[in-house]
Amino acid sequence: MLAEEGIIHGGNLKIHPASQNDEFDFNDAAINPLRADPRYSLNIQTIGRMEQLARAKFITAEKSIAFDPARFDENDEDTRRSIALSVFASSDIEGEGISADYIEAFVTAHTEPCENVDAELRHRLQAHGDIIDTYFWALHSQPSQVLTYDFVLEAHHRMFSNTKGQAAGRIKNKEVRIHWCQRNGILVEVTTISAERAEEFLRALCDRTARLFKAAKESAETSMLLIAAEFACDFLAIHPFLDGNGRLARLLSIYLLEKGGYHFSRVYSLDQIILDSRANYYEALNASQRYWHSPQEDLTPWINYFVGAVFEQWERAFRRIRNLQQ
Repeated sequence: MLAEEGIIHGGNLKIHPASQNDEFDFNDAAINPLRADPRYSLNIQTIGRMEQLARAKFITAEKSIAFDPARFDENDEDTRRSIALSVFASSDIEGEGISADYIEAFVTAHTEPCENVDAELRHRLQAHGDIIDTYFWALHSQPSQVLTYDFVLEAHHRMFSNTKGQAAGRIKNKEVRIHWCQRNGILVEVTTISAERAEEFLRALCDRTARLFKAAKESAETSMLLIAAEFACDFLAIHPFLDGNGRLARLLSIYLLEKGGYHFSRVYSLDQIILDSRANYYEALNASQRYWHSPQEDLTPWINYFVGAVFEQWERAFRRIRNLQQ
């Protein structure tokens, strides 16, 4: 997905506005959702997957008593490799992929600082190393409120301070439009919340997410898994920064899932699942943002996709743990 200012034409591609939005003006969206909760419908398959995920932590514990999937030690080579793979996959989703051949050199350079690396790898280490370090910072954090506006800005700043300059950790100051390619090859343009309204929307989203997360933790009135899913869809609709929104959205999704007890990222990357289903990822997002924060809103396509992705992440993680025990 490409974030650009204005419309571009090139490579025999013409960008078409997202006509599926019909007459809905995205910037007329309310500051908070207008559809009464829930903002989606759950099909039988999604409910079944959620039931399996709810039991996942107990199944994992039975198979690997000595292994703690919630323990993120950045000095542990396997853990750092898993997070590195996640970051590399996240970059690949954004069209900035790096050869998997770099992974071992990348991990070695971090776990053995005296190792010499060439200039190209050093540049890549800086850009991706900052994001990896931000993953560990977030996963180790224990804030009194699970998510705040300042936390999001700090995460973005840590991720991109060495690569995005003054834009790191700062709300966008100009309009950002998203371009993504449909299966039929048509490049589609999608607007996002205006720069003037981005801060208030992000603050409202963080407050709502924290409030729902607290309710889920204290009284089981909602689902932490579904809260994480809603957050990702809403965050990407706001697109609060000039660049790095997709990578930050996925980092924060993993953060919320880990805080909610879905400890799979140390074993298998959610970003890799999304990379493997990238077309479905963009289509589900676009369909669910069709009437975003309006009475006609329906996040069902995205919720089904997100739960399915986390379920696939768990299945691959579980197979890996099981194979290690054999």
